[in-house]
Amino acid sequence: MTAPGFDADGRRYRGAAPGQRQRERRARLIEAATEAFGTEGYRNTTVTTICAAAGVGKRYFYESFSDSEDLLLEVYREIAARMIESIHAGISTADTDVTTQVRVALAAYFQLIHDDPRVPRIAFFEILGVSPAVDRAYRDVLDALVDICLALLTPHVDHEAHPAVSVRTVLLGLVGAIVIIAQQWVLSDYRQPIGDVVDSACLVVGAVLERLSP
Repeated sequence: MTAPGFDADGRRYRGAAPGQRQRERRARLIEAATEAFGTEGYRNTTVTTICAAAGVGKRYFYESFSDSEDLLLEVYREIAARMIESIHAGISTADTDVTTQVRVALAAYFQLIHDDPRVPRIAFFEILGVSPAVDRAYRDVLDALVDICLALLTPHVDHEAHPAVSVRTVLLGLVGAIVIIAQQWVLSDYRQPIGDVVDSACLVVGAVLERLSP
């Protein structure tokens, strides 16, 4: 018996190879989950709801994801990639002056958070306290943000004057401060103008950089 949607050889479905169809279903599930987790919340969303929104049969959900947590991790990775990409794009468009690079990178980061409220809801709130595996993914993203800061700021640190200082530890605290600023901005329903928020974040970064610079 031929499987529904496949030809007699099981190789084609409406002109697309099975692998392509699976990738398309996976992409629709991630898109639907991003919308659901970013608006209704992870804990208020079921696999059935996501499958219905994606137009994907529930049995196909499990060809790509083991459970809803597995899907949350994939959604979070994509959200984090967008955040990191926005920062890198900001840095690449700025000149070589580190102060300008910091400002442009932070402006791009906060602009993304402002333009797509699903991003901060998933990245700052829905991701917390789900499981140890999800907590590890959250820490991995923090580490990636610290790596960006290290690449950008380390050349401006006077290591001889601060031999006992762990620059990575300092920058982890710096990233945490930026994340808290972003979280509070979101929780206030973006009450402050974005320019003021960027100014505040730049002040924090500038204070650390001034203290560590020659």
